[in-house]
Amino acid sequence: EMGPIQGSVKGVFAQQEPEFVVSADQAPDAVFSGKGHRKGESKNIVSILTMIVEDLNDEVKNGMKGEESAQLDYEAQMHAAQQLHDELVNKKLSLEAAIAKRTEERTDEMEDKEQNEKSLQDEVEYRKSITPDCDWILKAFDGRAHARASEMNGLVGAKEFLVGKNSLIETQKEASAHSFDDSTLAKVRFLGLHR
Repeated sequence: EMGPIQGSVKGVFAQQEPEFVVSADQAPDAVFSGKGHRKGESKNIVSILTMIVEDLNDEVKNGMKGEESAQLDYEAQMHAAQQLHDELVNKKLSLEAAIAKRTEERTDEMEDKEQNEKSLQDEVEYRKSITPDCDWILKAFDGRAHARASEMNGLVGAKEFLVGKNSLIETQKEASAHSFDDSTLAKVRFLGLHR
């Protein structure tokens, strides 16, 4: 089926040719126009072509300006992108160096920690090993101090007895009444000899 446009075109061609009042063999009247009759028409075409050429030149100039502006924008953006890239590469390198340094420091700290833990363990074991002896010394300290004082008093008494200054009984009485004095011991002469 044909649409309305195709149908109307078909109808135009299907019509019969018009009938002429004049015979088909008769020539038409030859009426010529004057010399300047179409003179204005060429001006219109030339002005249209001139306008088209000017529009094209303007478009080319504007396109060149736009291209130049776009190129400058592109170069500025490329420069900024390159600077950003360089900064990020430098930042990456500095971060990698910092990470390597921190890793090395961490390794050193871990080694120090292991050594400290070993030293601590050695100290704990040493303390554990001397604890019984220390406990015995603390418990026996007062008794041993008393025994040493008695022994010292006995030696002082023996020395004085040998010198002939006092008897053993008097020495014990004085020893219990007085405390031991090193300066007194230094003044005592043995067999009548001075040092």
